[in-house]
Amino acid sequence: MQARPLIAVVGAGIAGQTAAAVLSGAGALVTVYDKGRGAGGRLATRRDSGLQWDHGAQYFTARDPALKALLASLTAKGLVAPWRGNIGTLGPAGFVPGSGAETRFVGTPRMSALVRALGSGATVYNIEIRDIATRGSMLTLTDRHGEHFGPYDAVVVATPAPQAVPLLALVPPLASRAAGVDTVPCWALMLAFDRPLGLPFDGAFVDPALAQGMIGWIACDSGKPGRPAIAGETWVVHASPEWSEAHVEAPPDVVAPLLLAGFAAVTGSSATPHTTLTHCWRYAMTTRPAGLNHLLDSSRPIGACGDWCLGARIEGAFLSGNSLGAALVERLGLAPAHASSSASQ
Repeated sequence: MQARPLIAVVGAGIAGQTAAAVLSGAGALVTVYDKGRGAGGRLATRRDSGLQWDHGAQYFTARDPALKALLASLTAKGLVAPWRGNIGTLGPAGFVPGSGAETRFVGTPRMSALVRALGSGATVYNIEIRDIATRGSMLTLTDRHGEHFGPYDAVVVATPAPQAVPLLALVPPLASRAAGVDTVPCWALMLAFDRPLGLPFDGAFVDPALAQGMIGWIACDSGKPGRPAIAGETWVVHASPEWSEAHVEAPPDVVAPLLLAGFAAVTGSSATPHTTLTHCWRYAMTTRPAGLNHLLDSSRPIGACGDWCLGARIEGAFLSGNSLGAALVERLGLAPAHASSSASQ
């Protein structure tokens, strides 16, 4: 009997976990590495003192048939739910509700549930991989402490594009393609209040004319479906890309009061939060994607995937991971568990 191929996936976000699920479903033995403390990437949830905030991706939408089918299944299982809150735009004239034409989904009871629901079965190791090298016909990984892992038959790089560049040094054409991707950062502010703020919306894109353009998005996180009931409210504030880029190296104790003042300015709320947390997503959004479904070397089984291949949407990460997983299944001569999705957007 032919041995099952050993695959390493570097990055445990939606793209990496989707690729892992496709490969596992085809019979490969998959190991996932991530420098974070768990799976999810920007589908992350911060928890503190019994409270939680989805401080990364706020929701996701689906246009591709394969993703729609997956979401229907996960919704039936209670792992995903439509977010039917009052979401629109907050500008100088006040709040204007959106059309609601496209359904927004969230993981339940938190955004990170979506990644776990993909069900690759692979253990995620909290290890920061720094290098990929060859050992005969196989591939090995090295972490930041110099420890080696492997050998593997194939490696999937599913990190943000700037972090993928050094990992792809063994295959310069792929590294060059990843280096051409542009991303922007995002500062996230997490707030908790003792009482509801009484604001007339659940989520709002903020007009740059307000608060000198520092705020891009605000949302009542505790109002999303499936969230634990609390006495007050939790809110997430995302700074605008321009403001985040200008303050990307600023310390959290400088950023927090500035964003809190911006939140007060755009909402008109004078309430004082009892909890204030911050996080900087250094590679939050892709502004110039690679323009390919995935990257895969023609001679070595090393590939890369991520939302940065197709664009900034979570759906793009799913499609990219699915596409690379299917390509490696074919390259390794495995039998796919099911037909792959198209990469339409």
